[in-house]
Amino acid sequence: MRELNSVLIGKQIRNARKKAKLTQSELGLKIGRSKQWVSELERGHIRLTYESAVQISLACGITTDFFCSKSPQTID
Repeated sequence: MRELNSVLIGKQIRNARKKAKLTQSELGLKIGRSKQWVSELERGHIRLTYESAVQISLACGITTDFFCSKSPQTID
């Protein structure tokens, strides 16, 4: 079940990043991580920490509540 949650969160992160018009490299630079780390996170291979959720939220202009839903969200 943890893997499924990580995959769903990864999809949400990808949606937020794309809506913010950021590449994986650009998001990585904004949050102090590599492009590879962002890619792994978006694919659900890395579990999202609270600190990373806050950093990603700030970089993408969203709230951390975005990551708490049980299904992938889109940003209007």
